[in-house]
Amino acid sequence: MRFVIIIFISLFFNSCASGQKEQQAEETRQEIPEPDAGLEYLSQMERDIVGEWSNNSMKVWVRSYNNSDTSFIVEINEDTWEMKMNIKPIVTTIRQDGTYSSEFRNSFDSLIYRPEGTWLIDGDSLFMKDSQKEYKYQIFIDGGIAEFKSMIDWDKDGKADDEYSGIQIKNN
Repeated sequence: MRFVIIIFISLFFNSCASGQKEQQAEETRQEIPEPDAGLEYLSQMERDIVGEWSNNSMKVWVRSYNNSDTSFIVEINEDTWEMKMNIKPIVTTIRQDGTYSSEFRNSFDSLIYRPEGTWLIDGDSLFMKDSQKEYKYQIFIDGGIAEFKSMIDWDKDGKADDEYSGIQIKNN
């Protein structure tokens, strides 16, 4: 009789453990989107940011040039981009799998730099990380136009005290 009770108890616990494992596996399957799933598992901001974007214009308020009391504003629009930046407008592709790449091309359309990395959205902030650096932007998207704002070190004085605002246009 004791042997029958021990077998019954072990079968009961094995059955419960098996049920828990199946439930955990089902919960895991529900959390991970199918590879061919669309954008429905992304937040609205994430859905809006996915695609190919080209720089259109930017404005940088350099607050203390080289740690001095000198400040100035750099403004670049689509008509002056190549002349002032010595490159074509940067094209950034943001993919739904959480990766991105940017293409920097010279005026002859030759690729000169192509950083790749990961991105994520938290609230209204976009975080982008490549092998060199992590970037944080406050973003506002209205249709095919996005504004990126951040504090950066434009003058390379070691302080991220320069106010950046850039406009990008969605290509697709």
